[in-house]
Amino acid sequence: MRESNEVREETEEVAEDQQLAGVEQNSGDQQQEDGGQEDLQDYQQQLEQLEEERARLAQQLLRLKADFENYRRRMNHQLESIRLEANERLIKDLLPVLDNFERAMQAKGEEQADDPFFQGMEMVHRGLQEALANHGLKPIEAVGQPFDPQLHEAVAMEGPGGEELSVLAQLQTGYLLYDKVLRHTRVLVGQSEEEEDKCQK
Repeated sequence: MRESNEVREETEEVAEDQQLAGVEQNSGDQQQEDGGQEDLQDYQQQLEQLEEERARLAQQLLRLKADFENYRRRMNHQLESIRLEANERLIKDLLPVLDNFERAMQAKGEEQADDPFFQGMEMVHRGLQEALANHGLKPIEAVGQPFDPQLHEAVAMEGPGGEELSVLAQLQTGYLLYDKVLRHTRVLVGQSEEEEDKCQK
């Protein structure tokens, strides 16, 4: 009987130990679960911070890219302006050379048409014109054109004049550098024959 009681007591003690162990395990599991949730919240918070930092850096990168593009455009524009200004100064200095070539060609007589000297000078003149044309220089056409004060400079006038003036003769060639007037063409203006006929009728 005593042995039976001892066995029962031992069984109860084992059951109590198991129950206590279960409670401790449940408590440990609960703590582990709570700890896991805290870790998850920490990770989520860190993830949110990283996302915010990424968005901030992306915005900063876009601003830097836009600033660089603006700077590049501005520098290209400045360099182009400097290049055009330098070309303009150089071409202006070469205009008297072109004028001298034109005068020499006009002074050439028919008997000198086959003269190698004049032929060589004509080739040099043509080569200079082509080289300058490659850099935007273009002569202003004048003879037979309506008088345009934006392009022509009237040196003298023939006839009574009137509203419809045209260029009768060209005294000095003017030039455009791209769309800018580098030098006005100096011209003799007057009424064209058509206008004179209309006036006489």
